[in-house]
Amino acid sequence: KGADVPAEFRCAGTGKPLYMPVITTQGIAYSYLAMFEMFMKARGVPICKVTKEPIMFFPSVCVPLHHFLMDEYRGAMRNRKATDEEELFEIYGFKMPLVNDAPERDNDDGLLEELECAVSQELVYEPCVLSSGTIVSAYCVPQGGFKRDPDRCVACASHGQAPRKSPVLEAMIKARFPQQYSERALELAKEGVQTEGKFAKGTCAEFSQEAHVFWGLGCDGCGLWPIRGSAWQDEDCPEGTGFHLCEACYRFGFHKRTISGKFQQTHMPKHKMVQMVESDFF
Repeated sequence: KGADVPAEFRCAGTGKPLYMPVITTQGIAYSYLAMFEMFMKARGVPICKVTKEPIMFFPSVCVPLHHFLMDEYRGAMRNRKATDEEELFEIYGFKMPLVNDAPERDNDDGLLEELECAVSQELVYEPCVLSSGTIVSAYCVPQGGFKRDPDRCVACASHGQAPRKSPVLEAMIKARFPQQYSERALELAKEGVQTEGKFAKGTCAEFSQEAHVFWGLGCDGCGLWPIRGSAWQDEDCPEGTGFHLCEACYRFGFHKRTISGKFQQTHMPKHKMVQMVESDFF
């Protein structure tokens, strides 16, 4: 039941149990539908309900958190799945992204694998989440943030993201893997690692004030919304939603490594990508 889901696993925007959770650069968790509606209704860039900071990226689903919630609060998640997916499609004509409801190895070992820091390849500590959904430890966030995603399989831009620690993801790890998390803390202490993550400030690179803004158009790679600067679109995408990339994700070849957009729109690596002109989108 929804009433059984504790406060730390509820959407910052609606107070309802998190379904298809996304975590912002500031470390705040929202349900996918709630985040989508914030972007659709914003006059400009949406503002975080908790930190009051602008949200520059529409994040991808945090997969391990989704898997934990589907396992731990199965009944509440079934209810949220039915209502959120129906509302997203009936009101906006969009589909939820394709995400499995359990790890490939459907056990705690599979979930632990998903909780590895993309930089250290160890259990994430003081977890931070990039807009791609990639998880990193706070102490692994470099000065100036990430220019591109540290997970080479993702191949999208990060625009200097220096994500802040996510309290909800840390709460999830402590709830499911308290011993392993404590052991990881001891290992880092023995190694003399400063774990506070002095560069994990919840920031990203500043965009030029002169860059063209494609209002209402988001990048299917890094999630930058609206796209600033140059934008690219899949000329062969059959859905009206389209498939779009920012200049950096296009240069990194994101379109060559994916077969879908954020809302299940069709894209194939061999599709033709063309640069949009400023008058193409209003």
